[in-house]
Amino acid sequence: MKMPSSLFSLKILLCTLVPLTSSVHADHHAKNSVPLFQKGDRVAFVGGGLIERARLSGYLEATLSKAAGPKVSGLKFRNLGWSGDTVFNDARSYFGKPKEGRDRLARIISEWKPHVVFLNYGAEVVLSEGVSWTDEPSFKKQSAGDWAESVSIFIEGYQNLIKLMRENAGDGLREIVVIAPPPLENLGKPLPDHQGTNQRMAKMGDLLSNFASNNEVRFVDLFTAMNVTNSDENVAAQSLTHDGLHFKDYGYQALAKHLALGLGYSPEGLDFSDSLSQNLKDNIVEKNRLFFHRWRPANETYLFLFRKHEQGNNAKEIPQFDPIIEKQEVEIEKVRDQLLQKGAIN
Repeated sequence: MKMPSSLFSLKILLCTLVPLTSSVHADHHAKNSVPLFQKGDRVAFVGGGLIERARLSGYLEATLSKAAGPKVSGLKFRNLGWSGDTVFNDARSYFGKPKEGRDRLARIISEWKPHVVFLNYGAEVVLSEGVSWTDEPSFKKQSAGDWAESVSIFIEGYQNLIKLMRENAGDGLREIVVIAPPPLENLGKPLPDHQGTNQRMAKMGDLLSNFASNNEVRFVDLFTAMNVTNSDENVAAQSLTHDGLHFKDYGYQALAKHLALGLGYSPEGLDFSDSLSQNLKDNIVEKNRLFFHRWRPANETYLFLFRKHEQGNNAKEIPQFDPIIEKQEVEIEKVRDQLLQKGAIN
């Protein structure tokens, strides 16, 4: 007899939501006690708006580059974040079905062949309570269901995303890091109080902790690390976000440090008070700008899609970004070497 879809969803969820135990925490701690990065690693960041917007400040890459230590040189990062993305990658689709978005992600992962992949998803589920958070035809209706039904398809989608990474990155893929979304920041009236939303975000963090353990990948809990219980009467003097959700530069600096600490790296040398550290960050921002235009060029419809008969001859210019990006990465490594010589990287 065929199992009703609602019972099937519940079964998936119950298999995933095993109680958090000391063994789960110990497993994450053990993994994160081993240094994540190795010399010459290619690294990819994949997620929604939180990841995509990180490219504009540079703190995420700069902090991890410094945290990796003096023996780990030649790190190269690619920010593959896409605002509005979900585990089904439907936001990455321009005109077609969600599969177009997944295929787009699979291609760039296949090209980049990362050794380390950071994944950040889950906030889209928490923030879409009662409404659909994906256009994936098979799951759109379920995503608007109750919490159990919604997170069950989220986990199924995340499982397939892990599979996509492993199949397309190749044998060189050594580490996958699942990042729990940070809490929403309460900025006081007239903005809404996010305490209720953060309760759901905490549940998502627990869910992802178990998910990471079951998939034998690393896990960093940004929610717990950055959660501050505050009310309208207790708002941080220096806010991390513009509106409770979208991080400022200062917020990304704090987030990046918590990520490095969550990976087991030392807090020493992770500040950006000196000019060389700022120079490192600024060079990374420029590299990110160049790469963004390389992999998401303006007027892509005219270059590669159904209007390429009009301007497709200009598509040959897109690969010309590659040597410019490589030159910028040489400059980044030079600045990192200067920081190393000054003893600013421990």
